[in-house]
Amino acid sequence: MRNFVPDLEKLEKLHTAPNFHAHDSEYDSTPASTAPVSRSVSYIDLDHLRALNAPRSATNPLALRYEPYNYFDEEDSNEEIADFTPLPTHVDLEAFLVSFDGPKDPLSPLNWPLSKKIYTTFVYSLCTFGPQMSSSIYGSVASNISTRFDVPLLISLLGVTLFLIGIGLGPMLFAPISELYGRKLGVIVPLFFSAVFALGCGFSQNFATLLVCRFFQGLFGGAPVANTGGVLGDIWKPRTRGLALVGYSFVVTGGPASAPLMGAAFGTLGIDIGWRWTQYFSAIYMFVVFLLAQFTVSETYHPLLLTWKARELRKETGDARFHSRLEELDVTFKKIITKHLMRPFAMLMKPIVFLLSFYGSFVYGVLYLAIVAVPIAFKDVRSWSSVISTLPTLAIVLGVSVGAVGNIASALHYGKVLTKSGGEPVPEERLVAMKVGSVLMPIGLFIFGWTAAPEYPWIAPTIGLVLVAAGFTTIFQGCLNYLIDAFPRFAASVTAATTFTRSITAAGFPILGRVMFSGLGVNWGATIIALVAVLLIPIPFIFYMYGKQIRERTAAPPL
Repeated sequence: MRNFVPDLEKLEKLHTAPNFHAHDSEYDSTPASTAPVSRSVSYIDLDHLRALNAPRSATNPLALRYEPYNYFDEEDSNEEIADFTPLPTHVDLEAFLVSFDGPKDPLSPLNWPLSKKIYTTFVYSLCTFGPQMSSSIYGSVASNISTRFDVPLLISLLGVTLFLIGIGLGPMLFAPISELYGRKLGVIVPLFFSAVFALGCGFSQNFATLLVCRFFQGLFGGAPVANTGGVLGDIWKPRTRGLALVGYSFVVTGGPASAPLMGAAFGTLGIDIGWRWTQYFSAIYMFVVFLLAQFTVSETYHPLLLTWKARELRKETGDARFHSRLEELDVTFKKIITKHLMRPFAMLMKPIVFLLSFYGSFVYGVLYLAIVAVPIAFKDVRSWSSVISTLPTLAIVLGVSVGAVGNIASALHYGKVLTKSGGEPVPEERLVAMKVGSVLMPIGLFIFGWTAAPEYPWIAPTIGLVLVAAGFTTIFQGCLNYLIDAFPRFAASVTAATTFTRSITAAGFPILGRVMFSGLGVNWGATIIALVAVLLIPIPFIFYMYGKQIRERTAAPPL
């Protein structure tokens, strides 16, 4: 068992608490309401706690005999306790640990009205859509950028690559912040800065400035992509979370799929002004959503809500012992760097997270590969116009919708599973639709690749795109649902870990796709990717059968 620890250093600037009367070995139990108070009380008395914990001596009669106070569960027994100092057992802070008032407490986001949950999910999905749209809207005007700055077309695609690298690194920074300071700070504030850098892209006068701004636009834009998963874990119970994630995954996949058509339309405005308006439009969208989210949605992170509740109790009762679990953490800059910011990387070291993140990374890369392949297959091969050749990307949106139907059916199935398990999450049952999707994706790739030639009707490769997108959607959500259920306390960090791997992997796919499909042809390029997808089919089946045993051997990361 682990010893309880209040960190005294973090209390340096806090106010004095109610008076404690020192006796030989006992604590004065005078109620806080009648005990003398030297000043207005809001927090814990630092000086008195130091006196209690100091060595007992003639000059320090306040020091009390104490025994270690067991606070953490057995599962935390392997964690280090260097951050903490002992507290007398006489000061039973466990009794003053603030929590929700039962399972029906309206303060808990899990008990919010359905309309508020839906609205919160909708707004955070809008936050996610902005960066996802920005990731691919650039690709449609890459040729314009190539002409404007006199760089090769492949080099101009670095704007997509650097954006995706940024969107992969961003969650590793902002997800732990959201688990310390709340979801709004971890989502909405970074979204604002992503919009600022989108404006910087639009006003860029040289290619280097454009690339730098694209990277930072992605870095800050990665926060909503990762942390929205944590928000959904805050407000939706396992029985209904799958349905909520359907909408979220639709946004994540629909954003990149719908943006190329918008980009191509802006591209018709002119070689220089068209690509700039893709960035202006992204910035305007994100600024509007930022204002909407900032002023209309509430904080959802449970530990932060309980911290606010504890502060109110301290003010109302004058008893400084009321506290939240979050306030017990030793939050220093060093800890943020070495512990909290490293947590997503630590999560990747776990077999479950690594394998599912790898699979999710591959299918996410295939999504961007398909977006690159569409104009090659329909503009270069079939000689369609620039705007018309992007219309088949709407088949990806249709495929996402088909996959969403499968995910809804999977969520309804999971609700029945929860009823049988007495409400205990069974993450493996989240993989039912994913098993189907793992088969659909390679089938769709084969159809798309071998029907792209002009002698086949345009509907044939379009059907292939629908199957690819449907497979992607079920695989993507299956991975996300499984990991959130397996690690609910660290939903934002585990989502950040998966976002990091899939974005870093997808970063090379736009350039890879251009080289592969132009050099090998659409048919053989798609075949190579399909064969890799075939090799990955066993992953959801293996985790469905043996996932429970693997999870039982996987320890949770340190708090």
